[in-house]
This record gives sequence, C-alpha cells and structure tokens, in this order.
Amino acid sequence: MTRKRQGRTGFFKGATLTRPTHSPPVADPQAALAALQGTIYEWDAASNALAWGPNAAEVLNLPPDALPPTGQALAGLVEPGTGPADRAGAIAAAGRAYDLRYALRFGTDRVVMVRDAGRATPDGQGGVSAVRGFLRIEKASEDMLPGAVGRRSALLARLNADIAEALRFSHSITLILGRIEDGEDGPAPERLARLLAPMMRRRDLLTALGSDRFAMVLASCAAWDAASAMKRLAGLLAAHGLPVKLGAASAPEHALGAMELLRLAEQALETALAGPDATVLHEARRRAPQPARPAPDPLDTVHILNARRLTLALQPVVDAQTRRAVLAHAQPFVVGEPGDQGGPLAPARPLKGANLPLLVDARMLELAADHLARRPDARVSLPVAPATLRDGEWLPMLAAHLGARPGIESRLLIELPESVLRHPGVTRGRLDALKALGVGVVLSGFGSGYATLAHLRHLPIDILKIDGVFTRILCGSTEDRLFVRRLIDIAQHLGIATLADGVDDEAEARRLATWGVDYLQGTVTGEAEPLPLPGLLPLRARRA
Repeated sequence: MTRKRQGRTGFFKGATLTRPTHSPPVADPQAALAALQGTIYEWDAASNALAWGPNAAEVLNLPPDALPPTGQALAGLVEPGTGPADRAGAIAAAGRAYDLRYALRFGTDRVVMVRDAGRATPDGQGGVSAVRGFLRIEKASEDMLPGAVGRRSALLARLNADIAEALRFSHSITLILGRIEDGEDGPAPERLARLLAPMMRRRDLLTALGSDRFAMVLASCAAWDAASAMKRLAGLLAAHGLPVKLGAASAPEHALGAMELLRLAEQALETALAGPDATVLHEARRRAPQPARPAPDPLDTVHILNARRLTLALQPVVDAQTRRAVLAHAQPFVVGEPGDQGGPLAPARPLKGANLPLLVDARMLELAADHLARRPDARVSLPVAPATLRDGEWLPMLAAHLGARPGIESRLLIELPESVLRHPGVTRGRLDALKALGVGVVLSGFGSGYATLAHLRHLPIDILKIDGVFTRILCGSTEDRLFVRRLIDIAQHLGIATLADGVDDEAEARRLATWGVDYLQGTVTGEAEPLPLPGLLPLRARRA
C-alpha cells in the first residue's frame, strides 16, 4: 500500500511513503490509550492546579470529583519509601525530561505502583513553571510494592476500626510515629515492644514501619494527653540509649479518617526531624496550607503586548529521514527590558471581560504573517488556544491578515490542541473555515485521549503531532513502544502526516524515523530562537 503525504495546501510535495501491504486493522486511539492504562496530566506551578486527561478517572478508578486537583494533593498520595521523598523536587532536578516510579495510595487497602514520565518547563530559577506528564499504572504492581506498604495498610485498617469505636463511644485515640536516631537500624520489634511495655495498655498497638521507624496507637488517649505520652515514650527509650524523634496526632480532635490521621502524624514527625524538638504534636496552625504562588497578573501580559515586547521564537521542525528543516514551530517570547534577558511568555490568570488568549494569539498571528511575508521560503506552525478558536473575532482576523499578504496561507499552519475535540461539532465547523482560507491544520497532543478514529476520519487535519510525553516512554516496556507505533499506524492508514514532539535524544529520533514518523521536533532538531522585533504599528485599543 502506498500513501501520499498531504498536499492540500502546498506544505508537502507529494513524496510517496511506502507502507506495509498487510497491516492490522486500525485501532482507535482512545482504545490504545485505555489498553496502556495511562493518562495525561498538566500541572501549572503558579496556580498549583492539576488538569487531568479525559480518561483519568477510569485509569485511576476514582470518581471524577476525587481526582487530585493540585500538585500538592497528588504529592500527598505518594506512599513513603516507594520513590522520591519530594516528587516536585525530583522533577525539577531531572531537568526538561523526567521518569519516576512510586506508589500512590488511594485508600486504606488500595495502593498502586505508577510510572510518571513527562516534560517540565524550567522557570529559570532552578524550578519548573509547568509540567506535562503521563501517569501509567504498572502491571503486577502489587508484586513491586515494598513490604512496608503492607504494614502501613494494616496500620490504616486498625486505625479505621479504632476511630469508628472512638466516635461511637465518645473518646479519643492518638497515633504516635517515631524514628530511632542512633544512626543505625533500630532495635528489633521484639525488643522495642519489651522496652515500651510499661506504657502500653491492653488495646494499644505497636508496629514496625521500617528498620528505624515505628508506630504506636494509644486506643484511649486524648490530644491534651498526647504530649505527656510522647515524653514518657521518649524517656523509656532514652533510658536504654535509644534517642528518638516523635510526631503525633489524635482523632477525632485532628482527623476523622485513618489516612488523614496518619498524614498529620507524619507531618508532625517531619517537623520534629527538621527542628530541635524531640516530640511534636500536630497543631492546625502549625501546618497551615501553603498559599499557591499567584499566577502572573494578566495586566502584565497586556502591558507586554502594548509595549510591543512580544516576539516569535521559532524552533525547527525537520524531516525525520533527511533532517532538513521543513517548517518552524512558533512560541511566544518576551523581549526583556533593560537588565532583563526576557524569556517565554508565562501563562496568566484570566482577564475579566477580555479573552486574553485571543489578544496573545492575535499578536502572534500578526508577527507570523509578517515573518512569512518577508521570508517566502519560510513555513510556520502557529499554536492557537481553544479559547481563541471559539472566539468570533478569530476567523475574520485571520482572513484579514491573509488577505493583506497574499500567498502566505499555503505556508501557515494553525496548531490546535487535541482537547478542542471536547466539542467536536463546533470544532469541525471552525476547522472547515480554516481550510477554506487555505491554511493547514496541526492537531497537537495526539494520543492524549480526546480524539477518536471517527474524529480523525472526518476532520480536515494535515498533521497529527504526537504528544511529547510519549517520546519519554520509548525506552520503557514493549507495551509503551507498541502504543506509540499504534498512533503512527493510525495516522498512516488515514493518510495524515505525523510529527513527533519533544524528541530530545538521537536514539529516539532514529527509532521514530524507522517507525515511519514524518517530522521531528525537540532539542535534537534545535532550540527555539527568538526573532528580532519588526517595526509594526501599535495595537488597536480594542485588542489590548
């Protein structure tokens, strides 16, 4: 079977692509993603907001309203001892691309091992400003879990029962967590039990959580008495040469559920380990939630637009076989003021009464159109926000720029995220209008779970841009590689060109080219370079 690359708007020259003669039936991209048991997510550092892909609730087996809404909430589900102690710190330390494994606890007896791989956007200060990742449930995950996870599950089951009884009979329980501080493994559980026997009652529980960590459940101990209980415990161990750090929380004073009680006790122990106090009891005011770092002020973005400090940064997109540049991917770049180097435009909060993405995309369109008019050999892929596509001003604005610069339409591609297919009917009309103007259409984030085979058959798409997070899993399991190959096969069967995003490794580039990907984008093809600002007329007041 032979297919030709798309040539409806002049981007491609009709080069023949040879495909296998006996190919398996085309899979649906949503079905392929479901088989992989993974979901896309996006995290914004400024707001701490976490946005999940359309299949996240199904993959994680949670109600949609129970999905972690923030990065902090997701970090709180990470089971201690199963991966990096600081997930956000591990992502920042990894640089642009990260690949982590850890366990998530979704309930008293439900813990799953996950692989978390993706791409981070550095903030220029040693941290990250945004993350786009792929969270996948590891098969046979129960066999991969450390033994300490089972002990924590047993502890949580016991806490659930004790809290229920405490609520029924109007008394309190206290959970004390401890770590032996002698620099070696702690005493054997049997010895620890003998040392602490003088303070334990019949229904109390002592259990080891690790070589140097333990938990004690005092089945009838109120919060007001927890501090003295910790001092007695520390004294018993110190008398035998075992210095200890302790953290505690009580129910129902501090928590009404086992997982929350354990989390608060762990936080109290962390505070003790980090400070001079040997014992710390949870206090609500001690662990006030950290306010999210505010997103950039939208008026700052308007100021950047009005000061004409926004320019294009162009990253090369190359032919996968020849490595010749075929087009450039546009990104918004802020030209720095005196003493400031500038950098990528940071996402801002919504601006009341205005479509801020439209204002930014309008300036980007103006700059891209001007660049194409000056450079008759250039081709540009211009990302456009879903809010811009939906706005009634966008298509007339695009038509005006194309009319003022005849001939550039065949060299301009409008790039839209796959999430626009949340509303396929409206999107189809907008895409048809784009094609009527003569521009090309790129669907980015391909494979994230919004596109169906029916969408791809009927929508006028020129290029499917495979989500960059999937290039991070090429070195994983056979199932990971098979998923990426299925995405490529789907596009090939439909006669749609493919572009792999986020290709940072030469081995990845060669493998993708062998599989039939048409174009590559990433650090392997070159960094994005900002263009000098042309002299353009000031924006009209209605735009900014």
